[in-house]
Amino acid sequence: MNLNNTHDRERYGFLWSEVRLVVAAVALLIGGVPPIYLVAPPGLFGIARLGLLVCWVISGIAAIYLLYRWHVANHTLFGRKNTKDMIAFLVMTISGVNLGLTALLSKNIGMSIDHSRLVFTLTAIAYIAAGYHLYTRWKAHGEKLF
Repeated sequence: MNLNNTHDRERYGFLWSEVRLVVAAVALLIGGVPPIYLVAPPGLFGIARLGLLVCWVISGIAAIYLLYRWHVANHTLFGRKNTKDMIAFLVMTISGVNLGLTALLSKNIGMSIDHSRLVFTLTAIAYIAAGYHLYTRWKAHGEKLF
């Protein structure tokens, strides 16, 4: 991994964001609780919390970087402008920015809008659908996002 290389930064930012979508979907499906809280032993809760905050910051940075690269690429994904790709990309990046802000503000803006079980479930489905769509398009496009 060479983060001085644009391709590697895009690749790892994208893959991080993909995994984050899955973890966030699981969190939403179990009631909005980060899964690490359910598996971390009580004595390691503080470390789990610190790790979670670091992951949220990385998620925000990755999302902002991908938004920057998308802007530089003239708002194209996979070499073209496609509404379905764009919606999935915005789901991925907006949720990443939200988590980055969550780490900085100690408040999840997205979850504070509405925290009903139905909204959590629909959002989790949107995360999985967006992640699946982007991953299959990314693989079909030679593992290049822009």
